[in-house]
Parts: sequence; structure tokens; C-alpha cells
Amino acid sequence: MKLLVAASAVMLTAGWTGYTWDQLTEVLVYPEDFDADYRFGRKDLSGQAHPWGIVILSAPALLRSFAETDDGYHLGAHEFAHLLDLAQSRFDGIPPYLSDESIRKWLTIMEREEDRLRRGDSELRPYGLSGPEELFAVAVEAFFQTPAALTRSHSELYAFLSSYFRQDPAAWISPTSD
Repeated sequence: MKLLVAASAVMLTAGWTGYTWDQLTEVLVYPEDFDADYRFGRKDLSGQAHPWGIVILSAPALLRSFAETDDGYHLGAHEFAHLLDLAQSRFDGIPPYLSDESIRKWLTIMEREEDRLRRGDSELRPYGLSGPEELFAVAVEAFFQTPAALTRSHSELYAFLSSYFRQDPAAWISPTSD
């Protein structure tokens, strides 16, 4: 589990030399999904990132994220994307460390992606419609989990995230795989 948690964080920041997760205070791995009151037996939540830097991950959901890579779901990438979002001291769905011009470009891309999701014309998971912070996290999941599909049908989003993360996951896969 420690390796999968670390891999989840590192996958996002591998292109950023010297990056440290200063906003991370603790990672809790729960034995199953949980509800808003942190009780087990209900399947409301698989993960959560808190404003004070705590990340909670469900062990089965994290394992599934690494075993099934074709559905765009990755719990670790999703929750650590929220933690990146927190680097600006609030969850707002805008990747940190962007120039004003890049922020405007990001917001334009996200507006289009939200419209596509509403129309059912998107590779992104519908959970992204829950709010801008979720749309960012869902886009990050898709960028790492289904990069070939994202680059084909969401090329502007893929190019932005590739530049932002300084990574090109679509180049890591063979031309015949998705």
C-alpha cells in the first residue's frame, strides 16, 4: 500500500524536479470505502483530501486503480490532484503555479470540457460535473489512465496537462494499446 500511495503522488510530479508535497500532512489508508462520517459499511466515498493536508484512500479502490487502467479512474491520482489544487490554499480546480494567461486558458478549456460532459461527449468521468475541483481531478485521472483516448478526443486538454505536468503519458504506450 505504501508503494501504491507513493506511486500515486509521484506520477503527478515526476516531471517537476525537486517538487515536495509540502501541503501533505498525513495519508490514511482505510480497509474499505466509507461515508461522510468515516463509518465503514457504506460505499459513499473511496477517498478524500482535506484542506489541512490529510489524504484518505480506500485500499480496495487504490488497488483497483492500478489493476484496471482503461476506465479513466485512479483514486490516488484523483486525491493527489486535489492536494495539488490545495497548494493555492483552497480547492478551486485551477492547477497551481500557473501564470494569469495560463489560468485564463485553463478556465476556457474546462468550460468546454464541462459542456462536453453535459452533452455526454467526453472521455472524462461524469463525476467531474460535481464542481470545478472535481473536474480538475477527473481530468488528471484521465490524463494518466487513458492518455491515448484523451489525446485523440481532448487534444487541447491533453496538450495543456502534458505541458503542465511536463510529461507525455500517451508516448509511453504502444500505438496498438489504449
